[in-house]
Amino acid sequence: MIITERGRTLTPQEWQPVIAEVLQAKTVILTTHENSDGDGLGCEVALAVALSALGKQVTICNPTEIPANYRFFKDFFDIQVFRERDEESIHDLCTGDLLVVLDANHHDRTGKLWPHIGFAREVGRLRVVCIDHHLEPEDFADVMVCENYASSTGELVCDLIRALSEQTGLELFTPDSASALYAAIMTDTGSFRFPKTTPYVYRLAGLLVEKGANPEMVYDRIYNSLSPEGLKLLGLSLASIRIIDNGLVSWLFISREMLEETGSKLFDTDIIIRYLLSVPTVRVAVLLVETPDGRAKVSFRSRGKIAVNLLAKQYGGGGHRNAAGCLLQMSAEKAQRVIFEEVRRFTREQVDAQESPLFGREG
Repeated sequence: MIITERGRTLTPQEWQPVIAEVLQAKTVILTTHENSDGDGLGCEVALAVALSALGKQVTICNPTEIPANYRFFKDFFDIQVFRERDEESIHDLCTGDLLVVLDANHHDRTGKLWPHIGFAREVGRLRVVCIDHHLEPEDFADVMVCENYASSTGELVCDLIRALSEQTGLELFTPDSASALYAAIMTDTGSFRFPKTTPYVYRLAGLLVEKGANPEMVYDRIYNSLSPEGLKLLGLSLASIRIIDNGLVSWLFISREMLEETGSKLFDTDIIIRYLLSVPTVRVAVLLVETPDGRAKVSFRSRGKIAVNLLAKQYGGGGHRNAAGCLLQMSAEKAQRVIFEEVRRFTREQVDAQESPLFGREG
């Protein structure tokens, strides 16, 4: 089942396929996409707390490490990282009743988990549920709730927990889970400023505060948590930013050498892209990072109606209109050559189209 493009909030009745799977399962595994973010992690933690309160045996198992600024989520619920050669990790995955994939609508976004998930489904009783809000979902799960009207997967999980609370008669929100969901929604709405931040989203944020969410703590832990190494990388990176095409495009490449020189990690680069869009004329910002294995992780950001998710899609990635990314299976040196001219062409075409009399000049 795929639910998509409804343009409205799901009712408790429409959550019944997911609720039925959850209530039937004894052991539940929660996971999210590689290079996890606030939305995926916040959803995992909040749902884990709720399902634990229902007596379920819950494990959070992710394909990659948690970025440093999100490690406070582990204070709310334990988050494990899947180890391919760890017999216990494989056993837990293959003997579970239910796997819930959050904030990822394609199976390959679960990375090294998927081969084991596929095996568990073939030989065992593992059921899979997907809850996500991105465009163009792949029908890979037994139950899929993919609602691209939603600002975040956190918005959907908040509604799911409310529906579960209504059906079971239990209060399934705690201050910890409310803070986790507040973080999920806050990060994926760009601190409540992206286009899908509807009045309903603000009402949900208010509800979560009523349930005990701590907005001051959440914001501080996520956005004011640079490591000394990350701060050194920021300083080194800012000097390397290029602004081209009459100020329309900003571009930054971070090499493995820069990471090694500053002692920083891949996740320390996540906060840097906000600076690339800080110049008012810039319409598209690109951050290309050389990964430890020599590939290229690319992040795109944009202003207004420029849909950089279309750009990311060309290279096997995806995301939102104004925030998207991809992981290129090529060297960082080659990736720069491939991406650079395409970004310039794409930006020019998008700007020209929006400023054309046919479309009306964007304000």
